[in-house]
Amino acid sequence: MTNDATPQAPAQEQPNIRYESAGAEHRVSTGSWLRMALGIGMAVAGVLMLGRLANQMLPQKPLPVVAQIQGDLEVTERSGQKVRLSALRGKVTVMACLYTVCPHGCAAVVDAMKRLNAAHHARADFHLVSLAVAPERDTTSFLKAYAEGVGVKPSDPWWFITGEQQRIWDYMTHDLHMQAPAPIPEDKRINPLDLYEHDLRLVLIDRQGRVRGFYAAFHPQLEMAAMMKEQLERDVQRLLDDPSA
Repeated sequence: MTNDATPQAPAQEQPNIRYESAGAEHRVSTGSWLRMALGIGMAVAGVLMLGRLANQMLPQKPLPVVAQIQGDLEVTERSGQKVRLSALRGKVTVMACLYTVCPHGCAAVVDAMKRLNAAHHARADFHLVSLAVAPERDTTSFLKAYAEGVGVKPSDPWWFITGEQQRIWDYMTHDLHMQAPAPIPEDKRINPLDLYEHDLRLVLIDRQGRVRGFYAAFHPQLEMAAMMKEQLERDVQRLLDDPSA
């Protein structure tokens, strides 16, 4: 008897597709990297915290005395009142240059001063001073509007001063030992108002009128800028707490 049944082709073996398995392996690898990154981050944070605790517990060295302010400067505050910087003797003072349309780092400097003002504005032995780099532009009315714009109240211990440019510049360089301001050549200006190159550091002055430190609140590396701001805040607090520091 003839078998009419058509022979069946052998079943083809299905390829072993490992997409899910590969995905699982990838997830395991990603998880490992995440755990590693988290561990490194926690280790770095721990080291920084231990460093700060050590700084607080160990005896602190006296702050350096950079210079003794010898001269004086009579200028006009944004309120229109004539003031002398020698009137700030007996107070812990932070001074900095200000150019209200500065396209560089003035905003970072003012921000650091705002933080200090927020922390110490109620103290009678603390003061801030912003010195106009371009007094021909930054007049009393302009400085008053600027101060209001950045949230500084008339009652805050913060002078925005203007006056004769050369006398202000001389005080910056001879008494505060800051870098001398200088005109920027026209072909190197960022914009038409980018007129002056000037020091972007904050200057800490003690009750005796001595310069105790310079702090670069504006820095290309954000971590360095943050560290300098924190150091300034610690040093200000130290001088306020201990007049002999």
